[in-house]
Amino acid sequence: MRAFLVAVAAILLTPVLPSAAASAEPLPRLHATHGKHAAIRDQHDAQVLLHGINVNQLGEYFQADPDLAPVVPIARTDFRDIARLGFNTVRLVVSWSALEPTPGAYDEDYVARIRQAVRWAASYDLYVVLDMHQDAYGIAVDTPLDETCPDGTHPNNGWDGAPAWATITDDASTCTTGERELAPAVRHAWQNFFDDVPAADGVGVQTHLVDTWGRLAEDFARVRNVAGYDLLNEPGFGYDASNSTTDLGRFYARAITAIRAGEDWGYGYHHIVFWEPSVLWSALGSNPVPDRGFSTDKNLVFAPHIYAESLSPNPIPSGFTSAQQVARQHGVTVWGGEYGFWPTDPADAADTLDRYAAAEDAHLYGGAWWDWKQACGNPHVVHQPGGEPDPVSPSLNRYTCPDQVAQPIDPAFGDTLSRPTARAVPGTITRLTSDGRAGTLDLKGTHAGRAGRCALRVFVPARFADARVRTEGIRHLKRSRDQGNVVLRGCVADSFRLRVG
Repeated sequence: MRAFLVAVAAILLTPVLPSAAASAEPLPRLHATHGKHAAIRDQHDAQVLLHGINVNQLGEYFQADPDLAPVVPIARTDFRDIARLGFNTVRLVVSWSALEPTPGAYDEDYVARIRQAVRWAASYDLYVVLDMHQDAYGIAVDTPLDETCPDGTHPNNGWDGAPAWATITDDASTCTTGERELAPAVRHAWQNFFDDVPAADGVGVQTHLVDTWGRLAEDFARVRNVAGYDLLNEPGFGYDASNSTTDLGRFYARAITAIRAGEDWGYGYHHIVFWEPSVLWSALGSNPVPDRGFSTDKNLVFAPHIYAESLSPNPIPSGFTSAQQVARQHGVTVWGGEYGFWPTDPADAADTLDRYAAAEDAHLYGGAWWDWKQACGNPHVVHQPGGEPDPVSPSLNRYTCPDQVAQPIDPAFGDTLSRPTARAVPGTITRLTSDGRAGTLDLKGTHAGRAGRCALRVFVPARFADARVRTEGIRHLKRSRDQGNVVLRGCVADSFRLRVG
């Protein structure tokens, strides 16, 4: 009888594997190391670089035009095409408003859609970062169509994130003098969030989000291709200067505690927690962050949005330097949760992207491009309630609007984003350069100890599948094909080098 019960328990506690199309070997689970040599590593102790893209197709966005959908429907083929380009990670937008549509609720149907997307990702060997996304606080900060804004202000869109019941604006104006975050209603909502003002049920609005995080973490506690959880996208600010530091750190500590409890309740393991600075970082290139020690958890990664020479005016080198400085102070590594460029003609930003990619390689960071597919009805494209969409939605898959006709991915961006890259490297990477236009890569590293030497994985895009590969200190090098691309695997010596092209 005891053997029978043990067998039943083993079945119940075993994660459901993806469909038959999935890789024969599940992705190694990830964790973050802390200290001087902080990095993202897998269970074999290989250093992992997460090259990703944002997918917003599960987000719940305000619909500014009733005739235009705010998101493109998500499909399994999205993940196939993302993997085909060489990305190994998806930052998947999820919405608090959809998870908790009424106070205390937890929408299992929405969670099932998230699970499906995560399984689709696993079937193409993609990691997923679950991103609790928001812009301008939430979906219900829009200016009513029948309201006339005072001179010097203009109507504000609704956006995404908090549900309407958790949006406590104190009846402040939704009209704004400039950016969406400057609307008084948005700032009041953020202040009330940081102050944990009670919702109609008497429970603080922040507490509701903390509890939601705990439930979501329990649901994904044993899922290996979930790289981790991004606590809150580009947190806003209220009327207190401490919102971007002390108050934000207090929320992060509460959310991390809830996530760890949820993972334990789910009989899982502790995933990486990605934490961000406030939205001001994206706009200014740097901004104060929570003080070191806001959490005692060590499985953390700093995840700023390095929009240098894009949304922020600072040069690309200073954007990476700012991120590096914060990471060193906190003893963590960096993952750029968002970056991107959106000129009318992608060719105009090709050189800028090349310089960004070179900086990313030099710092040994990963990151996620914004974004994969953006609908013509998304608030990023329709800029006020009842407004007209821009002529083009500038996601990586560009669309003409309002007819939502997809255009091919422009090589100005696609070539560099799908460049040869190191995915997992045993030991420590000491140097990495790559070029998606020439098809070259130069990887150097060192390894100490005996275990985990054979976890090397390097991606080479299909267009360079026949490129020459030279190695030093690497044995048992094998090539495998995946959708025309090449993955190189091998075992490393104490010092090693791999060159492509």
